[in-house]
Amino acid sequence: HGYLILAVLACAKYNPQVSLGLLYRLAFHPLAKDPGPLLAACTDWYTVYWIANGSRHLELHKQHKKHEKHVRFGPNHVSINSGAASRDLHDVNANTFKSTAYSSFKRFFGAEMSLTTVDHKAHAFRRRVNMSALTPAAVKSLQKCVTPHVDFLIEKIDRSIGFNKTVWGPGQDMGHTRDEKNRHFVHDLPKGVAGIHLVGHMQWLFLFNMHKVLFNELIVGVSQLMALGRSFANNRLEDGKKGIASGDIWEALLASRDPKTGRAFTSEELTSEASLFIIGGTDGMITATTSMLFYLLHCQHTLDRLVHDLREAFPPTVEKDRPCPIRFACPELQRITWLFACIDEAMRIRPPVPSILPCRVGPGGILVDGEFFPEGTDLGIPHYSLHRSADIFADPLAYKPGRWVTTSQNECNGEKSGVCLRAGVGSAPSFTPFGAGRSSCIGKDFAYKEVSYILACLIWLFDMKLDQNDVTDEGLRTGPEGRERKDEFQLYDRFVGEQSGPMVQFRLRQDFC
Repeated sequence: HGYLILAVLACAKYNPQVSLGLLYRLAFHPLAKDPGPLLAACTDWYTVYWIANGSRHLELHKQHKKHEKHVRFGPNHVSINSGAASRDLHDVNANTFKSTAYSSFKRFFGAEMSLTTVDHKAHAFRRRVNMSALTPAAVKSLQKCVTPHVDFLIEKIDRSIGFNKTVWGPGQDMGHTRDEKNRHFVHDLPKGVAGIHLVGHMQWLFLFNMHKVLFNELIVGVSQLMALGRSFANNRLEDGKKGIASGDIWEALLASRDPKTGRAFTSEELTSEASLFIIGGTDGMITATTSMLFYLLHCQHTLDRLVHDLREAFPPTVEKDRPCPIRFACPELQRITWLFACIDEAMRIRPPVPSILPCRVGPGGILVDGEFFPEGTDLGIPHYSLHRSADIFADPLAYKPGRWVTTSQNECNGEKSGVCLRAGVGSAPSFTPFGAGRSSCIGKDFAYKEVSYILACLIWLFDMKLDQNDVTDEGLRTGPEGRERKDEFQLYDRFVGEQSGPMVQFRLRQDFC
């Protein structure tokens, strides 16, 4: 940083306030010792640019490959790429709070949601109420809500194949499979979340509505997400007043009470939680499902084993109206370890939240993986980089579901650093697709059951292959780092994930023809 410091000093007489601020950040700030890009040490514009670009996870990964464990990615922000740091930061008793970056959610929605609530007691209340709506029994009862959507998908694919079920149908975009009139919700959701997240890192952009001028496409996505959340919440509140039952998560949420206090959500809190459920329940499921399809179709022997396991576990039935015997959340499906190993391996390579869930250090500071960080520092774990660490995972760029399979309950699977991975658990210090600690996803069990059900039904009923005429979901071979590998499903980091495809061709399984 020496030459830049000299340049700053040379400019001090023209703008001393800015120059002194930059000098402090570069030379005297508590994080001045931490490596990272010079621009990031000077300004949060570095982070804002990469969020808008959609490649923040790739930029952080590039910086971690260069600087190893610690990367200063903002004047007051540090990314720490280690399993030990993940364990320390995600400890439920860690001296951390939600980062102030999350406060932009309230600026847009007018109320906090569970994801953004800074106060630990308020967050605990919201979490308890949400969890009471997602008990194992409540998740299992959602079969009547999930099944019609999967049936719709199956019917859509079946119609696309046509009369001759022995031939391959046209490619289907598995990232957008519902009615066209609803597809813009899926398309706009990541951009809306990115807009909120971007402004959170530089909240002075709210002044004079500069965020609308500089990042109009993302801010339009925010408005659409807000409108969707409020419309959904208002409609369902009215249904509740009229006694109209739906049997879904929202109905359970309306009836939920804090087990400790008996308190329920207010109307404003319900509206904000609706947006959270839409984000978490839509994007994460799409990311996990499309990622697994992509990697299975690039790894034929892995797919062949899964086809065998599923079709052997569920022999054909004589039911004419529903030939697939697999049921949502059925015990037989939960026992197919290879299915959950394939899901976990896809989420390892391509986590639903690719970069960082920032937290702010509380009074007195915190010791993380042997290094002290003072109060007010924003810290985070780069999920994309952590899941690809060669120090933790053997052959980290390869899709190997076998790393998740053990021969006994007490056996480790031979991964590096003594890491024990078990399929379908969804969390370990070095594997955090659902977050961890106070910010862990309360819908993890539902997500596993939903994704496993969708994929199992498709694989049981159909043969499938990649559409070679449309490979936009693959790397470009000659693209920038992270965009060049043909066998890597291309992800755009909008805080949540954004993707296109994969394009998949189907035909009816041939023993049914």
